[in-house]
Amino acid sequence: MAEEQQSGNWYVLVWNLKVSTPVRVAPGLALRPLNAPLTVWDLAATGAVGFKEWATLEPFANNIHCELESSKDAAVLPGYDALGRAWLACALLLLRGFGRSLPIAASAYTWQSVAGHQERTKSVFHDQLAEEGVDAAVHSSRRELPSFTGFLLDYHVRILTCRSTCNEELTDDDADWIREHFDEFNKLAASSERFRFALEASYDWRYCKDARTAISRLWAGIECLFGISSELVFRLSLMAASTLHPRGPGRRECFHRVKKLYGIRSKAVHGDEVSEERLTEGLDDSFCLLRDLLCTFVAHGKEYSEQDYEMAIFS
Repeated sequence: MAEEQQSGNWYVLVWNLKVSTPVRVAPGLALRPLNAPLTVWDLAATGAVGFKEWATLEPFANNIHCELESSKDAAVLPGYDALGRAWLACALLLLRGFGRSLPIAASAYTWQSVAGHQERTKSVFHDQLAEEGVDAAVHSSRRELPSFTGFLLDYHVRILTCRSTCNEELTDDDADWIREHFDEFNKLAASSERFRFALEASYDWRYCKDARTAISRLWAGIECLFGISSELVFRLSLMAASTLHPRGPGRRECFHRVKKLYGIRSKAVHGDEVSEERLTEGLDDSFCLLRDLLCTFVAHGKEYSEQDYEMAIFS
């Protein structure tokens, strides 16, 4: 246990995500099911050794089934550090449709040591009680966890979701997709401030108070990718369509769809009257557009230049 504490690895509790077996999602990143339920008494044990916010996790405990281990040694490429790589894996989960999952707390040693701890060690208490008495069993307990190093992460009691982000159980296809794309996302986020801003927008819109502000956040990411300051609607729609589709009816349809979606965005941002149904549809479609653009940029391998856009539009 002491070696794990000093390794520099991070172990992230992931709420509302189910994995049946250990799954490697990238080099040095693995999702693992917890080997026992995480109870409030287990969390209280972490509080006794330094985790001050342990009680805030209690409402989430029943739906925490796995942890994400991020190895310090794997964070060798430019980009995110060990803990940031765990965030990036969670961002890719969201792009894959897992919008109801959250990385809520990090520890310097595995949460496997915490989950089921009280049940596993109850005999230790009784043995110490018989051998050393009540005072020692209570105040110098042999069953105490190692000193805790960690903190809360994306702890939120309310998040927004849309129909494209409602998955809960990781499949082999999901894991394969994350493994295939992880390094390219990491490299592009390290080299492009615009891409990193857009990636963060694709992730944190869920924490907005309502659909209007969430749409605004998503479109901040979309607009950032293109860096347009004039003739915004036409140029953005044209560049997005040309990036996502080859020439033909599909590109034209996408062009008009993005223009229409931008109209919903404008109404949402400026407080104009718009139905809840259109807001819900606009939120989902805006997320899907940003997701598709991010994946297209990753496939391209670098930030699009003006020449790249011209080639996409006119070639």
